[in-house]
Amino acid sequence: MSANSQVAELPVNQEAWVTRFLHGLLVVQIIVGFEFFWTVLAKLVRGGFVSGLAADLKDRVKAAPSWYASFANHIVVPHATLFGVLIIVGEMFVGVTMIVAAAVWLRRWQQISLRGRYTLVTLIMLAAVSGLAMNVNYHIANGALNPWQIGTSVFDEGVDINTVLPLIELTIIGVMASVFIFLRRGRENTRHQ
Repeated sequence: MSANSQVAELPVNQEAWVTRFLHGLLVVQIIVGFEFFWTVLAKLVRGGFVSGLAADLKDRVKAAPSWYASFANHIVVPHATLFGVLIIVGEMFVGVTMIVAAAVWLRRWQQISLRGRYTLVTLIMLAAVSGLAMNVNYHIANGALNPWQIGTSVFDEGVDINTVLPLIELTIIGVMASVFIFLRRGRENTRHQ
């Protein structure tokens, strides 16, 4: 008997495995949410983020591509207070939404109505898209155009967090889009019966 046939003969509860994988992704989602939440907490506790954004951004974008530096210097820096508040609100939304939505899913999925499930999945996708947009923006602002750039020093991280998080966020978006489609198909199948 070959190894492949042995695997095929094992009793497999596919639904249980899908649930385990989804729960694993929800735990990763909580970690991503925690990173955003902790970043906001640092900005609020330390203070000075909104008032210092313009100066930091002027210095930071020197290594950024010229089109981004132009955008930052002509659009963001003159309105740094507004952008600073939007960044804090956006990061708080991503962090809290990812943590709370995953916790609700893990604890109450079976009790949530279909409309509630749609809402939960939509909120997770919206938070992941928002996080993706912010992380890509931070990545470019830091002077990196692509995720495979090698650090300038041997003490630099191999891959920065603003490269890793978008990959995780894309995964979350893809899985949640699949869940949304699955819920929709289930609803349509229920209507036709």
